[in-house]
Amino acid sequence: MEPISSIISVLFLSIIISLFVVLVSANHNKSRAKTKDQKRPPGPRGFPFIGSIHHLFTSQPHAALRDLALKHGPVMYLRLGQVDTVVVSSTAAAQAVLRDSDVAFASRPRLIGGEIICYGGLDIALAPYGAYWRALRKLATLELLSPHKVKQLAPVRDAETLSLIGDLRAAAAAAAAAGAGEPVNLGGTVISCANSIIAMATFGDRFDAESKEEFLSAMAVVVTNGSGLCVSDLFPSLWFVDVATGMRRRLQRAHAQLDVVTDRIIADCNARRQERKKLKNVEGEDGMDGEDLLSVMLRIRDEGEYDKIPIGTTNIKAMIIDLFLGGTETTSSISEWVMSELVRNPEVMAKAQAEVREVFNKKNTCDHESLLDHLHYMRMVIKETMRLYPPLPLLLPRLCRETCHIGGFKLAKGTRVIVNSWAMARSREYWEDAEVFRPERFEKSTVDYKGTQFEYMPFGSGRRMCPGMTFGMVTLEIIVARLLYYFDWSLPIGMRPEDLDMDMTVGAATRRANQLRLVATPCAETMKI
Repeated sequence: MEPISSIISVLFLSIIISLFVVLVSANHNKSRAKTKDQKRPPGPRGFPFIGSIHHLFTSQPHAALRDLALKHGPVMYLRLGQVDTVVVSSTAAAQAVLRDSDVAFASRPRLIGGEIICYGGLDIALAPYGAYWRALRKLATLELLSPHKVKQLAPVRDAETLSLIGDLRAAAAAAAAAGAGEPVNLGGTVISCANSIIAMATFGDRFDAESKEEFLSAMAVVVTNGSGLCVSDLFPSLWFVDVATGMRRRLQRAHAQLDVVTDRIIADCNARRQERKKLKNVEGEDGMDGEDLLSVMLRIRDEGEYDKIPIGTTNIKAMIIDLFLGGTETTSSISEWVMSELVRNPEVMAKAQAEVREVFNKKNTCDHESLLDHLHYMRMVIKETMRLYPPLPLLLPRLCRETCHIGGFKLAKGTRVIVNSWAMARSREYWEDAEVFRPERFEKSTVDYKGTQFEYMPFGSGRRMCPGMTFGMVTLEIIVARLLYYFDWSLPIGMRPEDLDMDMTVGAATRRANQLRLVATPCAETMKI
């Protein structure tokens, strides 16, 4: 969905053509004013009809909400269009929402993008809390993204990251031929690698060039149009605006294209599985360890392991969308931020690079993933990067399932709750020199990725935290490690570290506004691959 800032014009147009809605809304607000609970959280004054949405007309909504919270408090109420919303910006309030009252806030609001793209919210990320979501969570944690399965997929990550190195070497040679100091598009190359890793892990070798082009072009439409909020997400009565602007049509067209491609791949996968079953009966082989994620889901579908909550083909297709959105956008964006901060801090780059090369050379093995546990400083660099640039700065919105109290304030049933993890990760209350990139802060710290310390939640916390954390982290680490091992990196000639563009845009993940371009110099000692 389009960023909030891009829909301001249609909002005012909608107001003009929907005066009757304004009148109804005004009367409703008067009624609410007479009966509202005095313990409702404080917040900025809003305008009729649009409420406080004007505060979010910015490319940095997380920063705007942080600034508002500094004025109104860590539990803050905003009327965003026609939707009651509470923003949480302190560790105490986050703990109350994500741990103490986790069940009460374990559901998701209905968002039009999820309804269209994810088959009515049948995916893990946006499914409402209940028996169906619990079944999907079990499937994800025990079968698809378990530590055992993540380890089995190591050959995929190995092959695709080595392919990344080959692509960068070719790009570096072409850039060098064009002129000394010419940069390569590191950002675009890393995105391609992340896509290939999740594609091979999910589909195996069934993801041919034609299917890849069709699928990824449709996913690009989803990311572009599905990364923010539609008008109807904030103004349910103005659902027709998304029709008039073509938003629904674009999403529906992308959904139809994804549906065709996944149906074709699933049919091919079913055919191959039948052939394997025949071979198994003849040769007595089980052959299950080499299953890609789609094969795992189809096997579970056919064996009916979740008989109380049937898992059908449509459910599988919804989960595939989640795997791509969660497995490509976040990994590639964080990789870019890591490399951005490293070239801005040459001393940190030198230390991280020295560690990687010492460990990889000393062990004398091409199985680099098995050595990641020895890269302590590199992991601190990644941790610090994810503190400053969390992949989802506002996490995914939660829906209050029952009236409850947070921080001494009353939250009514149906209220949307936004947790501003970015604000806490950059708060001077919890971090010394909070805006400074300093990996050493994690040297003796017990802070981890598991969401138990609420000042640091790159993967969320509680029941709805990201189930793909293990897969995502090992993919991110092997990408960064190999970038540091095989290349020396520098800024284009004439550019100083402080001149590097660090503007961000918030969508499916916190991305750089402009893809990172750096000068890549192959390291002669390590380039023998």
